Amino acid sequence: MTRKAVIYPTHKNSLLMGFYLPLATFLLLLIPVFTARAQVNNAPIEVLIPHLPAVIKGSDNRLHLAYELHITNFYHSTGPLTVKSLSVFGDKSLPIIRFSDVYLLKLLNSEEMPGKGEDLIIPPGQRKVLFVWLTLPSGAVPPQRLYHKITLTDKKKTQYKLTGAVTMIDQKKLSVLGPPLRGHSWFIDEGPGNPKSHHWGSLLAQNGIVTIPQRYAIDFFGLNDAGHAVEAAPGKLNKLPNKKWTGFGTEVLAVHDAVVRDMRDGIADHEPLAPLPEPKEITAPGLYGNFIVLEISPGVFVHYAHLQHGSIKVHIGQRVKLGDIIARLGDSGNAGAPHLHFHVSDKPTFELSEGMPFVFSTIDLLGKTNEAAMLDPTSKLKTKTVKQNNVLPLFGDVVRF
Repeated sequence: MTRKAVIYPTHKNSLLMGFYLPLATFLLLLIPVFTARAQVNNAPIEVLIPHLPAVIKGSDNRLHLAYELHITNFYHSTGPLTVKSLSVFGDKSLPIIRFSDVYLLKLLNSEEMPGKGEDLIIPPGQRKVLFVWLTLPSGAVPPQRLYHKITLTDKKKTQYKLTGAVTMIDQKKLSVLGPPLRGHSWFIDEGPGNPKSHHWGSLLAQNGIVTIPQRYAIDFFGLNDAGHAVEAAPGKLNKLPNKKWTGFGTEVLAVHDAVVRDMRDGIADHEPLAPLPEPKEITAPGLYGNFIVLEISPGVFVHYAHLQHGSIKVHIGQRVKLGDIIARLGDSGNAGAPHLHFHVSDKPTFELSEGMPFVFSTIDLLGKTNEAAMLDPTSKLKTKTVKQNNVLPLFGDVVRF
């Protein structure tokens, strides 16, 4: 469902219509008319929230919502508009959070980031997309809806305000999944909560529709006991074969009872960290390499990508059970190194699909790391095991199933 803030124009002669009404009716209408005039938002923008946010429990034991605000500076005559603040409200009168200054810029994806010290400016006739990762206060009751207050200024320093941009909260039950992998520890790379990632931050515009297939996608990189994906000096990383990477060849598991809706094998694994050609098409065959798509319930599809050449053990139409071995982790397709790309969406295709939230039934949260540390042979991962149930791992987590 799409929600948008509608700006109603106020006409100077709007009250003249009252003189054509009976006097009693006119007097009754005076109060609502003047109240409406006083409350009209004057921001010349369109605000869309194309995809309903859902409440998700993260591995930090907090409740989160992820969604996008599309803000369009509608009129060319307005000139550039500077967004000064964004406040998000739930069911109470106090805001859940307020963004301003540099914190507004952090809501943009990597491609939209301006230079250092610049404001969030929307040129006339253009749109900016803000990626909002909303963390609710501890103990807070999840809201039934969200609405927003946005303040902007033009080049004359005229201030505009908008109160609206209402979105309901998606009330559908989240998919609860079993482990996708066994053995090793796993680094959650490019994962949920990071709008700068090439997953959530990548909007796909095709055939008149803008979607985010990878909104909650995860890249699972296998780690050894030291927290390394591979053991090599930095200058020699690209000289090591795939089999030297910790996760390569690990068994990949069905996360739910399901039906195989799509798959492909036969694509060779390429060398790790080798330059990748531009994809010929933005589709599963164009990006995934060897892959499997499972339908776990009507309209809910699990995508596994970059699987090892020759390892796929299922065929289209086959029924699988939770925990079945379906393939092995590889380095095929648009992958820089051996890892499992994993996401859930509303279609069996990559294109025209929306990424859907999910949780894993059980994980052991071990700690945090990053790409630099997992490739640094001198780093040492400090771990402390915390068992978590029905949570979504977040960007930077190290987990074990």
